[in-house]
Amino acid sequence: MSSIAKIQDFAQECADNIAKIAGLDVSIIDENNIRISGTGFHRQLIGKRVPSGSFFETILKTGKPGMIFDRRENGDKCSNCIFNEQCTELATIGFPIYKNGRSIGVIGFIGFTPTQRKMIVEHSSSLSNFLQNISSLLENKLMLQEINEPEDCLVHEAENYKKPYTFDSIIGTNEKLLAIIKKAKKIADSPSTVLIRGENGTGKEMLAQAIHYNGKRAKQPFISVNCGAIPEQLIESELFGYEGGAFTGANRNGKPGKFELAGSGTIFLDEIGDLPLSVQPKLLRVLQEKCFEKVGGNQLLPVHARVMAATNKNLEKMVKEGRFREDLYYRINVLPFTMIPLRERLNDIPMLLSHFINKYSILLNRQVPEINVWLEQWLMNYDWPGNIRQLENVVEYMINMNESGLLDFDDLPDDMQLEAEKYCNRERGTTSLTELLSQYERNILVKFVPKNAASIEKAEAAKKLNISLATLYRKLEKYELQ
Repeated sequence: MSSIAKIQDFAQECADNIAKIAGLDVSIIDENNIRISGTGFHRQLIGKRVPSGSFFETILKTGKPGMIFDRRENGDKCSNCIFNEQCTELATIGFPIYKNGRSIGVIGFIGFTPTQRKMIVEHSSSLSNFLQNISSLLENKLMLQEINEPEDCLVHEAENYKKPYTFDSIIGTNEKLLAIIKKAKKIADSPSTVLIRGENGTGKEMLAQAIHYNGKRAKQPFISVNCGAIPEQLIESELFGYEGGAFTGANRNGKPGKFELAGSGTIFLDEIGDLPLSVQPKLLRVLQEKCFEKVGGNQLLPVHARVMAATNKNLEKMVKEGRFREDLYYRINVLPFTMIPLRERLNDIPMLLSHFINKYSILLNRQVPEINVWLEQWLMNYDWPGNIRQLENVVEYMINMNESGLLDFDDLPDDMQLEAEKYCNRERGTTSLTELLSQYERNILVKFVPKNAASIEKAEAAKKLNISLATLYRKLEKYELQ
């Protein structure tokens, strides 16, 4: 049985409910081009293969969503279909269903009447976004279904979560994130210094580990040092070690420092913006001359480790203010990366939720719960000031608190419950698709168009959203966001 077909009953239930609310027919196919769910005319085609060369087959192969508003104008998208001439579909929107980044099915809206076609044309963007959410819901359901494995497999999975990070550990399909990963893979074997910037919780150390464990140093140590967590009077000896009797209270045999312990591996200097000015010249010497002296010593020791650093600080501003050495800044900023905040990759949240739900269900020895689709929708529109780290902590909290087997608003931490209360109190069961799509569309506009945005900013937003400027202004007026 193909993977998406494992949840055929759930998929059909989703299709029936969506069709009732939307007034559009729904169809879902699996990775073998078999229709596993359908409404209206397509219900009688469940279990049968979709026509060769069909639009859905193209979406499945490419993994990219698509739309047809008029078969006469967009006939090229159906030209290879063996039933092209007999087809009665007037408009279609299809979105791929993913699992671990691979397309394993397609879900779509189909319009057979002029009224249905008009609805698809006028609400194409919102309907596509809605299908994306349902696609993520089906992916989550499938992953939860497959997690019911023997206990020894769960132990194996728990051990996997403790392994070092690799590029496969970085979850998401955001284009900017994928570009960062692509660039990082190119320099995995390079000895050059890396500087990773970004807000707290965006995964800077995860990227550093991925670079290390994807390169030729993978079998060597990865030593992480938080420059902001070590007292100024101790950080030099922590980094470079000390000779016996170097200072009062020192071990008589001395102590190796982090650079020495890193050997031919990687030393990761986290929060390098907090490195005291008094230590910065010695680090500069390490980077320039590839050697150092222990505290209290007079012997030069070679440095073989690759240096990576990370910060959430504005180093350029610190240089101007004299709080960070300019020459050190240029020495560490050889291969720069900037991790993007979670609020700029909200569409990755369903994948992250699924990953963290599975992770903490296993680590806490709990039954893997499902998640209320309304809660998931709210989490996708939350601002996440603490980024992925905050999302992970929230999921861990909810898994600890949950008793029903369904993650809901009541499982959120107290501070987030206050923000979600208004949303939670809505009559979720009676909310229409139109209301849901309107709310989602408004939230998207708020994120893309800043308050009191200038004309040039609105033009740029319209370009990113792939709509005309006139359409953008009309929607801003509709939602009173002018």
